Amino acid sequence: MDFTQHDEPHWPAFALDLLPSGYGRQQWLDLLLELRDAPSADWPLLLRGTAFPPGNLRIAEAVAAKDLSTLVPTAIGELLPMAEHPGFAREEVVARQQHFVEYAFQQGIYASGASDVQGIAPKLLLVQDMHGRWHAEGVLPDDKVAAFWILKRPRGRAEADRKILRNEAAYMRLARALGLKVFAELKWENDALFIPRFDRRVRGGKPVERIGMESLCSLAGVAEYGKPLSHDLLCRALLQYSSHPEADLLEYIQRDILNVVFGNKDNHARNTAVYRFENGEVTLTPLFDFAPMYLDPEGIARVCRWEGDAETAGTPDWGVILDRYRNHLPEGATRLRQFGKKLQQLPAIAREAGVDDDIIEHQLPAITAHAKQLLSLSERK
Repeated sequence: MDFTQHDEPHWPAFALDLLPSGYGRQQWLDLLLELRDAPSADWPLLLRGTAFPPGNLRIAEAVAAKDLSTLVPTAIGELLPMAEHPGFAREEVVARQQHFVEYAFQQGIYASGASDVQGIAPKLLLVQDMHGRWHAEGVLPDDKVAAFWILKRPRGRAEADRKILRNEAAYMRLARALGLKVFAELKWENDALFIPRFDRRVRGGKPVERIGMESLCSLAGVAEYGKPLSHDLLCRALLQYSSHPEADLLEYIQRDILNVVFGNKDNHARNTAVYRFENGEVTLTPLFDFAPMYLDPEGIARVCRWEGDAETAGTPDWGVILDRYRNHLPEGATRLRQFGKKLQQLPAIAREAGVDDDIIEHQLPAITAHAKQLLSLSERK
């Protein structure tokens, strides 16, 4: 931080983590009187759509724009000031009850920014009060909040969209069983996925702790949406800024191994983030947005790839990748070989986690091939 005036041709990279994108951006454009989607829209979106993004940053004008006297509908259609709203029952939220949908639109809680809530799928930022009722984030004072959630809907109306989202909860159980950094259990109910927030800590009557977050895209200093980035660029940023570079680099590689063997092609740089704690520590957040995206009806090619001869046609060579980072991973061959042994058990682990049988069957060749690769790493020089 300084008091120097900075003149840049684009937003600072971290501001793109705050700005709404994907489905949330379109909702905000509609809310702001059908504002046209163009670079000129970024400024009004920054002033209105960044009141409560994940992490610990927000824009003061966006917070001030929240008027708690605004009339919003209850579940029975009665109009009450936002501050007096009793909230919605879980079944009303899950069923997308008409008044809840209107309430959500008025609140602008359709994914208003940050790395873990951007994308095409509709997502809502919600909190539960002490009685289990559901509200938009930012309506309740901290001492009235019992839990923070993201509610995620399917990207489209196809059965494949529902299958992807339903299996995301199972994929997270699978990742936890393999020893990756996973937060709490995701809950699937009636085409809705309830995701506990890992950037908020409720502390029993004390102010909620909001933990700083930054996407790897921002950490690498990239201030563009949709720009193809290599894994190597993101790994270099991790090595430069992480307080635990060896552990985070190994975790990052293991996550990408799972992306490959279980068909998560939507592995872009905003689908991974770091915590930025107040004591200065920087480390990877828990895993998120890990799902069988190869099923997406629109057909998604693998987004992030390894540079040069480390990846061919979407298939990484883990030996080349290990050689590239061997100085940072002195025990990398041993650790990845151990991970390869776990991959051999992956079909059984996946079934136990609740992954659909046809997905497991489809990914068996990839699981077998990459387990074999990893088990051979100890023989490489």
